[in-house]
Amino acid sequence: MDEIDWSEKSLDSLLTETEKYTPLAEIGNHSKIPHVNILLLGRISSGKSSFFNTVDSVIKGRLSHRSRAGCASSSLTKSLDVYKVKGRKTSGALNFRMVDCRGLEEDQSVNSRDVEAILDGHVMDGYVFNQSTPITKDNPKFRKDPTLADRIHCVIFVVDGSNPPEITMSQNVEKQVKELQEMMNRRKIPQLILLTKVDTMATAKEDLSKVFHSRSVLEMRDKVAMSFGLPPYTVLPMQNLANSPTVSKEIKILTLYNLRQVLRAADDFLENQEEEISGDKYLGAQTESY
Repeated sequence: MDEIDWSEKSLDSLLTETEKYTPLAEIGNHSKIPHVNILLLGRISSGKSSFFNTVDSVIKGRLSHRSRAGCASSSLTKSLDVYKVKGRKTSGALNFRMVDCRGLEEDQSVNSRDVEAILDGHVMDGYVFNQSTPITKDNPKFRKDPTLADRIHCVIFVVDGSNPPEITMSQNVEKQVKELQEMMNRRKIPQLILLTKVDTMATAKEDLSKVFHSRSVLEMRDKVAMSFGLPPYTVLPMQNLANSPTVSKEIKILTLYNLRQVLRAADDFLENQEEEISGDKYLGAQTESY
């Protein structure tokens, strides 16, 4: 993992890199993939919606409240929300989309069949989740013939860093996560973990620029990685704006650094699909099972 430079020059560089990002730019852009799709998953109140608001705020240069965020006993996200981000120096949206999904809950959660359809690109923006009934191909929000460009290219599991993993990953939630991970693994979709609220941990609370060297953050990183069955380097420490009244330089740099890791993971996934992108196999998932 790259060493972070916390200077203003680094901030400008990260912002420029984000605004100029194009899928597969390193190996030649393919017009069939105009943007990458990033799925946000996690328990309620873990910081999914706040993460998008933070990304949007950092890039816009002002506080953004586009995604409803907060604490509640049930998920505030009731529908599939696909968010575009506009850059300060660009007229259109940047080349990534953030897909906010209903939160994982102890008693109620997003239907696994819905998640499977989302991964395969079948579910359109605005689809309202129904716990008892997953989406069917007769639903107006069902995309019958998705291409690779419609699918999910990277998944972020958002985890509340202020709680120990045994609370975050209760037995029921862990069962849900493992089922979803099996779907992702079959599709070889990269998974990252966003460890939010690191400002509640001792060293990071004092100085966010020391977040990657904080003993408490590193210990939590290892525990969370183990609970998800993923390598520690897939864990990205994060402080959302929900816990900060201002957009500090450190929050901006950490946000853009983490976003860069996500976009690189999405590129890695697409690079493995190069044969499908360039050949006649450019087809979406089949609809027979829906």
